[in-house]
Amino acid sequence: MPEVVITCDWTMMSNHNGKEFLGFGTTTPAYVFPERVYKRLFFPDMPVDENGYPAAAPYGMRKIEASLMDAGIDARIVHPSHLSRYMPGPAKVLLISGHDYFGLNPPSSTFSGVMHKEPMNCVNFKRMLTQRCVVEARQKGLKIIAGGPCAWQLAPATRMKLPWIQEFVDSFGGIDTVVEGESDQFVREIVTKALHDEFLPPHVVLTPKEAPKVEQISSIKFPSVNGLIEIGRGCCRGCSFCSVTTRPTRWYPLEKIEEELKVNTRVPVRKGILHSDDVYFYGSPNVMPREEKLIPLLKLAKKYYPQVGWSHVAVASLMTKPKLLSKCAEVLIDDRQSWWGVEVGVETGSPRMITAAMPGKVAPFKASQWPELVIQAAGLMNDNHVFPACTFIVGLPQETEDDVARTIDLIDDLWDFKAILVPMFFVPLGHLKSRDWFRRDRLSPLQEELLKRALTHGIRQSKGLLNDFFDWEGHHTTAFRGAFRGFVTFLEMVAKLNGLWSPASHPGRPIADPNRRPENLPMPTIPLRD
Repeated sequence: MPEVVITCDWTMMSNHNGKEFLGFGTTTPAYVFPERVYKRLFFPDMPVDENGYPAAAPYGMRKIEASLMDAGIDARIVHPSHLSRYMPGPAKVLLISGHDYFGLNPPSSTFSGVMHKEPMNCVNFKRMLTQRCVVEARQKGLKIIAGGPCAWQLAPATRMKLPWIQEFVDSFGGIDTVVEGESDQFVREIVTKALHDEFLPPHVVLTPKEAPKVEQISSIKFPSVNGLIEIGRGCCRGCSFCSVTTRPTRWYPLEKIEEELKVNTRVPVRKGILHSDDVYFYGSPNVMPREEKLIPLLKLAKKYYPQVGWSHVAVASLMTKPKLLSKCAEVLIDDRQSWWGVEVGVETGSPRMITAAMPGKVAPFKASQWPELVIQAAGLMNDNHVFPACTFIVGLPQETEDDVARTIDLIDDLWDFKAILVPMFFVPLGHLKSRDWFRRDRLSPLQEELLKRALTHGIRQSKGLLNDFFDWEGHHTTAFRGAFRGFVTFLEMVAKLNGLWSPASHPGRPIADPNRRPENLPMPTIPLRD
């Protein structure tokens, strides 16, 4: 029986019906529908064994579990519905993780801000930590350590700004330590202290200098949700609103990646996801993709996964070597896979905002080329069967009405782009963490129009993407397909009834025009360091 239990809430401990993107459905406001509807569509229960260990778990938690096990510490991930087996009782330490504890991250903060309702992930996180078994174990000395990408939400500074979070923490007995940063190595130290009842610092922030080297990062021991595995960490683009850009770039060798691919094939996985902050950059020390690195990676992944998706890619990355994406498609697209998905951070349509907040995002191109780069990249992706989710940020510091208008123009240009456009309120992270959140009451009429335009685009494109997005095999029955179509239709009805429906004001640009190929864009003459 493990002394250290690792868990998260129900919205994360799910395979999201085998589609990672559906996990974003858990960031929508709770109780607009009955909870069973959300659960059926977005976070069905993860199967567990006789010990309450999940068949698959979020990748970041698997990394922490592996690190503790490699250090000889008795630790396992446990499904939140089975915590009562271990507490009060053998468990002495509870590690909690999450992507968005209180719905403060995008896109949760956008949805909750607009509709004035707590998102489903926040509701479930609170429910998980206030279970009777957790409260009783805490009263009997259980140590609780919080981490994950949203650990900042439990940090003392956040609790001072948002007293309701402190009230919640007090309701179940408090948290001993909050750890921010890459804790692959540090978790061993803090857990050992907790097991020996030594002093635990209330808040630890691990700096980029303390980030582990590749050889210090443990390989997962058990399968991750939807076959997601890292291929590297860090980003060199330096966007001011992003915390990832503060970390050094490190790439895993193919041998380490294959080790984790083998682990994930222990459970039925039809589709796996390669994760980094820019998959196109795999193996590169700069902003120029390397075909000799990327193509072998994709071939390796395809050896183990029938379908392969990417977590993230950057517009400028695609445009530096546009023909390489066609070579990627030659590897990935076959009789088992007809498309692949990825998240793309477009963020703005304004070259001025690119210069002000994210100058590295456009490298090696010029900021003035940004709108055209996005449109060309959209055509490149759709031509190669890539259907992305594209994020936009609303309320960035220094944003003007002209910047917002340019973003709306870009959305109109992308009207026929097979993608989901996701607008998100600015959240103070990265180098801008001292700034305040952008809230609904600050929305200008033009910013409201941007939200409406993105929503309308998303609903319109969702109808066409449903058949591509789902393969409708196995448990994906006709009724299940009908449920999602009904969900999209309901969103369209609500949008129109509430004045949120806003079609493009001018016809979209010809996204798939073969005469407007990306290789025609002028490339910079500045040599790049190898």
